[in-house]
Amino acid sequence: MATITGTIKVNVDVAYVNDPKFAGVYTGDFSYDDTHLTKVGTEVMDISGANGNRPGLLSFKLRFLDFARGSTLVTYTENEVLDFSNCAVLAFENGLPSQFCLHSILAGNNDLGVWGGNNGFMFGDPGIFYFVLRNGAIQGQGTVTLEINEPTAVLENFSPFTSLLAFLGLGRVPLSIKSKKPKK
Repeated sequence: MATITGTIKVNVDVAYVNDPKFAGVYTGDFSYDDTHLTKVGTEVMDISGANGNRPGLLSFKLRFLDFARGSTLVTYTENEVLDFSNCAVLAFENGLPSQFCLHSILAGNNDLGVWGGNNGFMFGDPGIFYFVLRNGAIQGQGTVTLEINEPTAVLENFSPFTSLLAFLGLGRVPLSIKSKKPKK
């Protein structure tokens, strides 16, 4: 199993929001298990592998505006999205994430979120982000890009014996060099 992490970047251009102070770049992250991906062609992944999708979507976070106030950044996770396990999908093209799809209806709300003109955000196709704040007073859209984070190298734990051998090996180098005396 290889857990892959990535970054979501949402760019809300001032031309696509009805109040320019809400334009900006908002970021988040996601993770998935690539075990079930063939990495050939178009594939779709969700949490459980429902509806013919591949299983493996693990987590989602987005730092975006508070729906009630609009000016404060809040971190939304899969826990705040109603029915996340059935509605969030990550699409791939030849093993690389190409599209995140999610219609957020916050847990505890019975409205239709963005579709109903109510508070919420939505990742749609192709790479578009829609949002509604302050119960419809602020609306806009942006573009979405996904990037895979480079894996970090993990150093192996060396045994004390291996460390001693390395030390002794390095320690011998200066001893094996003889000092040269100047010729008379």
